[in-house]
Amino acid sequence: MGKVYPSLYVMIVAPPGWCRKSVPVGFAKDILKELQLPVYVDSPTKRAFTKKLDALSRQHHYKITDPDTGLMISQPQAPLSCISKELSSFLAINPKEMIEALTDLYDEHDTWDYETSGAGEDHITAPYINCLFATTPKWMASNLPPEAIGGGFTSRFVMVAGTERYKILSDPPPGSPALYRDLIHDLNIISMMTGEFKWGEGAYRFFDQWYQGLGQAAKEIMDERVQPFLSRIHTIAIKTAMCLHVAYADTFIIEIDDIERAIRMLTDVTKKASSAFSSHGRSRSAVDTDRIMAQLGQLKKLSFSDLLRINYRNTNKLELIEILESLEAMGNVQREDAALPWYAKKQVILWKGLRED
Repeated sequence: MGKVYPSLYVMIVAPPGWCRKSVPVGFAKDILKELQLPVYVDSPTKRAFTKKLDALSRQHHYKITDPDTGLMISQPQAPLSCISKELSSFLAINPKEMIEALTDLYDEHDTWDYETSGAGEDHITAPYINCLFATTPKWMASNLPPEAIGGGFTSRFVMVAGTERYKILSDPPPGSPALYRDLIHDLNIISMMTGEFKWGEGAYRFFDQWYQGLGQAAKEIMDERVQPFLSRIHTIAIKTAMCLHVAYADTFIIEIDDIERAIRMLTDVTKKASSAFSSHGRSRSAVDTDRIMAQLGQLKKLSFSDLLRINYRNTNKLELIEILESLEAMGNVQREDAALPWYAKKQVILWKGLRED
C-alpha cells in the first residue's frame, strides 16, 4: 500500500439553499485561519497553486523513521488546505488544469515537479493536500467534464450528499465560547503531531476482513459513477481512522474502534453518494428526474396535477408520466390507487425512498 497520509478530499453536495452546506465549510475555514494553518484562496491558477506548495515545502517538516537506521528524521512537507463554499469559485479560472493538479496530487508523492514554458519550475516535496468543497448536483453535471465524473477526480472525494436538513432552526443559538476554545486548543495540538501510525490489537484483522468483501460490495453498488470510489475506499478508511484517533488521543495507533467507525461512516456516505451525481447523465430527462425525485423526497406525496403544476416550465404531461414510470420501475414511487392512471384527477404519487435507503 505504501505511505498513507491522513489527508482527505471531501465534497458536500446538496441542492442550493435548503441544506445549508456552506455553513460547515465556512466554519472549517475560520478555524484553520485562527490556527494560522495554510489555507488556499479561491480561484487559483495551477501555476500559483504549485508555487504556493513549493514555498510550503521549504517551510514545513514532519518526522519519519529512517528505514536504514531506525532513527527519527525530519523531512520537508507541503501541507495545504483547499476550502471553498463553492466549488465553482475554486475552479473559476481554469477548471481543467486545477482538476488535473488536484487529481495527481491526491496520491502520495515523495516529490512532485511542475515546469512551465516560461514561468520557471516548482519543486514540491511530500505534498499533503486537504480539500473541503461544497457544490450542487446541477453544477457538477453542467461544469465538470464527463471524464471527471466517476473517474479520477470525483473518485478521490468522499461525497457527502443529502437533500434534507438535520435541524430546522430559524434563529440558531450562539455556540459555547468555552467549547470553541477547547476545540481550538485540541486542534492546535493535533496540528503539531507528527509520527507514524501502527495497527492496534485486532485492528488490521478487522480491516482485512472488510477489505476482502469489497468485491461483493462493488457489485451491489449499481451506479457506475460511484463504483470507482470503492477502489480507493480502503485507503480512505485508513485516513479517516487516523483522523478519528487523534481526535481523542495523542498516540499513533489505529485501534479497532477507529477503523470500525471509519468504515461505518464511509459505508453510510456511499449509500447516498449517487444523489451527488443525480443531474449527470446522457439521458435527456436526467435533470428533470433528479428535480422531481427531490420534490417527492421532500413532500412525500403529491397529486399528479400539483406535480405537473410545479414542473410545467421544464416538462409536459407525457414527459412527466414517462419520468414517473421510470421511478416506479426503480421502486422509488408508487401510485396511491394502482387502478387509476398517473394523470387521474384523484391520483396521488407516494414517495417510497431511494433504493439504497
